[in-house]
Amino acid sequence: MTEPAGRPGPTLENRLPAEGINNSDEHPLREFAWLLAAALVTLALAMLLVGWAARWLAPQLPFSVEVRLAERIVDTPATLASAPRSAALQALADRVAARMQLPPTMSVVVTWEATPLVNAYATVGGRIRVYQGLLDQLQSEEALAALLAHEIAHVKHRHVAANLGRGLALALLLGVVSSDAGAAAAESLLGSAAGLALLTYSRDQEHQADDDAVAAVVALYGHAGGVVELFTQLQPAAAADPAMTLLRTHPMTQARLAAVQERARGAGWRLAGTSTPLPDALRLPARP
Repeated sequence: MTEPAGRPGPTLENRLPAEGINNSDEHPLREFAWLLAAALVTLALAMLLVGWAARWLAPQLPFSVEVRLAERIVDTPATLASAPRSAALQALADRVAARMQLPPTMSVVVTWEATPLVNAYATVGGRIRVYQGLLDQLQSEEALAALLAHEIAHVKHRHVAANLGRGLALALLLGVVSSDAGAAAAESLLGSAAGLALLTYSRDQEHQADDDAVAAVVALYGHAGGVVELFTQLQPAAAADPAMTLLRTHPMTQARLAAVQERARGAGWRLAGTSTPLPDALRLPARP
């Protein structure tokens, strides 16, 4: 049917919405402040969770990935002056490590630095560096073995990976896919190899490394005299120069010495014994 001619059809119109229908009692800036605060709290919680997870995750990754990373950002070519000293340190470190039950896939690489700083440190991939300034403070092979055992213990228990936390975890994860990507991330997030020397360890980590060092030195020499000498030799140096790098990261306090002595006595180990001179290669003057 069709409508009769001349009869108007229905009228359509756009009506305005009622006043106030989209208005809120909250001021827009107040809503924005709440959203921003919620976002910041969420971000802070996420960073804490990621940091904790990374601290746990990094030591779980294969040590071989850590080694590949070290080859890219830590290793440097040996010089004519450093080669014999590094070789002497490596030989002693191998003897010490053989008494420390390292995992089959783990090894340490020790190098010598001519710098007069009183310092030695372990970093990623089982790399350990010993500075001439520290060697100048030691009188016996036993004391040097105690120092190396302490640093090897940090490697063995993956303390380095755990303490570098989120940055190293990301670099190691990327290293599983690509060594180039892992190295690039490490250089960006962790800084230079020199920066890795400033790692600090928790009290529990230092205690664990001290215990391992005592056991290794006793197993190698039959007494704990090297550990006692290491602590007693470096304490006067700490008093003379509190800024020394090694003593800032591994403070040789009287309490730690007492704990080491108590550990030895409790196990029935002698606290003193025959002293062996440092290897000749470490006592000879460095070439210019």
